[in-house]
Amino acid sequence: MIFGNSKVPSAELVVIGDEVVSGLILDRNSQYLGEKIHELGIEVSRITTVGDSASAIEDCVKLALKRSDWVVLTGGLGATHDDITKSVLLKVFECGLKKDSKVISMLEEMFRVRDREVPEMVRSQCEVPEKAEILYNEKGTAPGFKMRQGKTVLFSLPGVPLEMQFLFEKYVAPEMATQKNKTFLHRLIRTTGISEADLWAKVGPLESLQEKAAIASLPSHLGVRIRISVLADSKGEGESRLDEVESVLTQRLSRYIYGRDEEGLEEKVGALLKERSLTLATAESCTGGLIGHRLTQVSGSSDYYKEGFIVYSNEAKVDRLGVKLKLIEEFGAVSEPVARAMAEGVCRVTGADIGVSVTGIAGPSGGSDLKPVGLTYIAVHDRSGTVCEKFIFTHDRIKNKERSAQAALDLVRLKIQEESRA
Repeated sequence: MIFGNSKVPSAELVVIGDEVVSGLILDRNSQYLGEKIHELGIEVSRITTVGDSASAIEDCVKLALKRSDWVVLTGGLGATHDDITKSVLLKVFECGLKKDSKVISMLEEMFRVRDREVPEMVRSQCEVPEKAEILYNEKGTAPGFKMRQGKTVLFSLPGVPLEMQFLFEKYVAPEMATQKNKTFLHRLIRTTGISEADLWAKVGPLESLQEKAAIASLPSHLGVRIRISVLADSKGEGESRLDEVESVLTQRLSRYIYGRDEEGLEEKVGALLKERSLTLATAESCTGGLIGHRLTQVSGSSDYYKEGFIVYSNEAKVDRLGVKLKLIEEFGAVSEPVARAMAEGVCRVTGADIGVSVTGIAGPSGGSDLKPVGLTYIAVHDRSGTVCEKFIFTHDRIKNKERSAQAALDLVRLKIQEESRA
């Protein structure tokens, strides 16, 4: 990764375990480590997943030590037959084992509070590589190790996520941070309602922006996150460069940007409602309550979220919201007129300032040539009137529901923002 003309230090991750290679467990360790190490201004150049094969692990470690400044291993430090990372490190670093008295006392205390003796197999954790600095594990039985070959530093961490994260935060991150002579900063811009291709087409050429910062595109079915990163001589310089790049992106993408860093769309909508002393009610068909669920994930949402209806059947739409049966018979439940009537009805029934409705064909069945799977209508009603938008999503039921909820919240956001400018 290059920030301007500065080459950043590199790190490699080696994830060890047959259970990871076979897909029996999902590797979240490398996701966590990759993000945290990147935030320290260090490039993660490779992530290698390898099974419980001594020769394969040895090959991976030797290659990583030759080409990277930092090497982080996870897994294979337990006390069972398939935990062989420690024995591989002995071979790579050409050293033997020694007993560590602090590990012994920590294990004894851990089992004492459980009123148990330390199992003989677990006692093997007291034996550590002679050339290693010990990373004492207060969250489990397996200590981690720090070893050095030339200018390269290797950290070997347990595979249990809780233990790995504890040791990384206590030992690894502080050491990586002290080796930097520059300041690393980043921001996350969150967008929705536009595809990745269309987004970057609107932004246009990136060359001038990339001279100031590294720009990463992080797409998902709910939107595109844009990560801006800088490596600078000072925090002030870094913030200035971030401001400059963010300003350009905001000018070109303002309609689609709903938040920054960790701010979610439901939090943004909640903040807008609260700021303007408005209340919201929801009328959901195909999303089955997902919009209401997301809104109420935010603390304090009772200040603005008034009520929600899951009107899955035609009868519910008629009985609960006052949608005319004739309207459904003429246009179908999945139609713009019905979506509008639902949004208007939920405001009328609840007295909310704003009503949002969604009706669609989530799939994978139920579609037709005229109304394909993924067809969705979303309406928002307030005192100024009703707006309705048509969407055609995919054939994936879960993603269709999630996309519909996202689009509904975004239409509420846009409606409030446009009303405030009027």
